Amino acid sequence: MGGPFGTLSAMSERPGKPSPAVYRRRRLVALLVLILLVLGIWWLVSAIVGLFSGGEDAAEPAPTPVATESAPAETPESTSAPEETEASGEDGAEEPEATPEVCTESDVTVTAVVDAEAYGPEESPQFSVELMNESDQPCIIDIGTASQVYTVMSGEDTIWVSTHCQTDEQTQVVELTPDKKVTAPAFEWSRERSSEDTCEDENRPEAVADGAYYYLTVKVGGITSAPAYFALV
Repeated sequence: MGGPFGTLSAMSERPGKPSPAVYRRRRLVALLVLILLVLGIWWLVSAIVGLFSGGEDAAEPAPTPVATESAPAETPESTSAPEETEASGEDGAEEPEATPEVCTESDVTVTAVVDAEAYGPEESPQFSVELMNESDQPCIIDIGTASQVYTVMSGEDTIWVSTHCQTDEQTQVVELTPDKKVTAPAFEWSRERSSEDTCEDENRPEAVADGAYYYLTVKVGGITSAPAYFALV
């Protein structure tokens, strides 16, 4: 049997009841652990949500501004022609040059040319024509054989016309600048009379000589020259 001392010794080995301060510390630690756990869970959920939402934003294209909400988009109808013309001028585009007008009698002087004042029995006159632009503007004129008419007359008598039996007419349009002279190549007159009825005749009648006077006029592009006089002796 154990004595009192043995009983007291056994009782002293039992753990004592925790004090109120210990309970408070334990509760505080548990509360802190709970708060940290809640914060950790919230941070983890936020990170996951942010990861997925950020990926969706990167994949989605940026919205296109609507023209009606900012400035209205221009259409071909809303762009005025004068503005386009002015812009072309600023870019340095050259405007096409205007085509010169057709020469008129007030612009051009046509001069009939003979190479001598008188021709002996064995000499043939050489005919030509000169054109001179007397205006201050360029003009265009046809100086080809299709536009030239040489006429030899004696008084009121028509002796010879270059177009009576002319074949293979050609056109030659040239531009006459101010004070520019153009001279056609000279050709020989056979001193024969002409008519449309004698083109096939080998022996045409000759023009009268023995000091008879004649004059040459030339029409080019509808402009007729002044007469150039000569004699056949």
